[in-house]
Amino acid sequence: MKLGKIVKSNSHIDYICQIYNPTDVPEPPTNENYAFGTFVAMPLNNNRRLVGVIYDTVLFNPEFGRMGPRLSPESDLAIFSPDYLSEKAVLTGVLTIGMIETDGQVFQGVPRLAATTNAEVETIGLNEIRGFHQGNPSVNLAYAPLLLSHPSPLAAHLLQKIVKNLAENIFPEHNKVLSVLLNDLVWKSQVMPLGGVR
Repeated sequence: MKLGKIVKSNSHIDYICQIYNPTDVPEPPTNENYAFGTFVAMPLNNNRRLVGVIYDTVLFNPEFGRMGPRLSPESDLAIFSPDYLSEKAVLTGVLTIGMIETDGQVFQGVPRLAATTNAEVETIGLNEIRGFHQGNPSVNLAYAPLLLSHPSPLAAHLLQKIVKNLAENIFPEHNKVLSVLLNDLVWKSQVMPLGGVR
C-alpha cells in the first residue's frame, strides 16, 4: 500500500514521510498502515528499493493556537472556499536499514544511495520482509547496531518490536533464537538507563 511521499531528510538514513490524506488519494492509509515498526520501501532508479522502518509519528497542525474568529466552519470551507488548503499533516520518521538491488540482492546497513524528494513510500508484504531478513542458516539482523546507535529514545523499543514481529509472524521456525535476542534487548533497555554496564 502506498503511504505517502518523502518531504525531508534529517540525514542519509533518516527521512520524513508525509502520509497521504483524503485530498491526495481516493483511499488514504489509516494509522494501522503506518504503525510503529512497519517495514516500508522507497523505489529508486533501475528497480532498486531502499528498505526502511517507521520509527516515529508527528502530527502537524498549523492551526493549533490560533484562537481568532472563524468566518466559516471547517465543514463549509469546501463549499465557500474551494481553494482552501488544509495544512494539517501526519509525518512519519523512516529509518532506512538497507537496500534491495536490481537483481534482488539484499544489503543490510547504511545504503550507498539516498532517497529523493517526493519518493513514494509504500508498505512491503510478509514475503518481502522474510526475503530481506533471510540469513544462512538463521535470520539476518545486520542493521541492528545501526538502529541501536540512532539517537531517538524509541530506537531500542523499535528493535524489540521488530524482533518480536519476526519471531511471531515471519520466522516462527527461529522463535527460540529470536526470543533469546529479544530477552537480551529487553534486559539491556531496563538496566542501561539505571547505569548498568553496556
